[in-house]
Amino acid sequence: MTASRIAHSLQEMLDSTPGVTGCALVDGSSGLVWHRCGQETDNGEPLWEAAVDYWRLHGRLQHHFSSLGDLGAAVMYHRDGILAILPCLREPDLLVVCRADHQAVDWRLWQRRIAALAQDVRSML
Repeated sequence: MTASRIAHSLQEMLDSTPGVTGCALVDGSSGLVWHRCGQETDNGEPLWEAAVDYWRLHGRLQHHFSSLGDLGAAVMYHRDGILAILPCLREPDLLVVCRADHQAVDWRLWQRRIAALAQDVRSML
């Protein structure tokens, strides 16, 4: 699988998921964006890279949440939209960050699409 195939898969995920307006595949350790598509921000701020800090915060404090099990997603409800961070791969540590409207998003479908993306990425590595 080539990098362009990953970019194509990410774009297909975005195009086929109503309510999701932008997404990116991001390295959870460094914040490096592998691929991005759709709307990030209106003012050009580095949303994808910065969002990873939400995930890292949980990592630093995870011992407080151990009774809840592993973190499956971090979802922040902002005034002008939703920011969701979901794991894609553990090694390398890859996350899918997405921006969504406040309308209903089928998050279970989104998770299944991320699992398929993870298989594609794994086959490339």
